[in-house]
Amino acid sequence: MFKLSSRKRLAQNILSVDLPFLGRLANGRSNYSVFNRVTGGKERRIELPCPSLQKIHLKLFTLLAKLETPDYLHSGVVGRSYVTNAMVHIGNVPLVHLDIKKYYPSVDGARTYRFFASAMGCSPDVAGLLTRLCTYENHVPIGSCVSQTLAFHSTKPLFDELHQLAVEAGVRESYYVDDLTWSGANATPSFLWKAKQIVHKHGFDHHKGRCFAAHQNRLVTGVLLNGLKATILPSKELEMWEALRRLGKLYPHERPAALERLIGWLTAASQIEPRFTNRIPQLRQQLRDASTALAA
Repeated sequence: MFKLSSRKRLAQNILSVDLPFLGRLANGRSNYSVFNRVTGGKERRIELPCPSLQKIHLKLFTLLAKLETPDYLHSGVVGRSYVTNAMVHIGNVPLVHLDIKKYYPSVDGARTYRFFASAMGCSPDVAGLLTRLCTYENHVPIGSCVSQTLAFHSTKPLFDELHQLAVEAGVRESYYVDDLTWSGANATPSFLWKAKQIVHKHGFDHHKGRCFAAHQNRLVTGVLLNGLKATILPSKELEMWEALRRLGKLYPHERPAALERLIGWLTAASQIEPRFTNRIPQLRQQLRDASTALAA
C-alpha cells in the first residue's frame, strides 16, 4: 500500500473487491455489532466488524503486519507476547509502570489518516477511504483484528519519544498495547513523571502510574515478577479458561480468530509454566476444522 494513489487499485488489486462495494462498506452505518464482554474481571465494550468488513480488515492486517516493528514493542509481533514483555524486566531492579487511558478510543480518525497519508504516503482520497474502513465512530474499534497494529503505527511518534527517553536514562523498556513498563536503576518517580509529560504532549491521558522498589513483587502484563522468578497471575489464567469456555457460544466466523488468540495466550503462558501446553494440540485441531468449515 506504500504510496498508493488509486482507490480502484486498492479495491481491486489489494482487497479483491470492486470500488463501489468498498465505498458502501466504508460509508455503512451498521457494520459493527457492539456489546459488552467481561475479560480479566472488567467489562469491556466490544465493537465487532460485520463479516464483509472483517475480511477487509484481515487483508489490511496481513499487509500492515509486514511493516518493521521496533524492539521495544511486544504486542502484535510474531514470537513476542505478554510474557516476553514481562521477562524484559526480570531481576532485582526498580520498575515503573504506566498505562494509557482509553487507548483505542483515543486513536481517532485524524491519527489514522496521518498514518496512511504521511507514513504510508497514500494519496488523500486513498488515506480517507482506508481511515473510514478502519474506524468506528471516529476511532479504531475494540474488536477488529487490524486495530492493534493500526493503533500502534498511528501513535508510533509517541512510542518513539518514550523510547528516546528510555535510551537517555539507560533503562530497559517494553510496550504492550497501552501498557508501558521501564526498569533499571534510573526507573524512578522522576523518570515516570517525564514519561507522563510525553504521553500528555501527544494528546493522551493515563491511569495512575506505579513505582516498585527492587525487592518488591512486580506485576507486568499478567506476569508476577519476584526477583528472578516469574509466575502467571491467577486472574490471567482465569481469563484464558473463560475464553476457552466461550468458544462454543461464538458464531462460526468468530471462532478462528478466537482460537488463534487462545493458542497464542497458552503458548505464551507455557514459556513460564509448561502445564499450559496440554490444550494447545486440541485447539489447533479445532482451528483447522473451523477454518475448513468457513472455506467450504
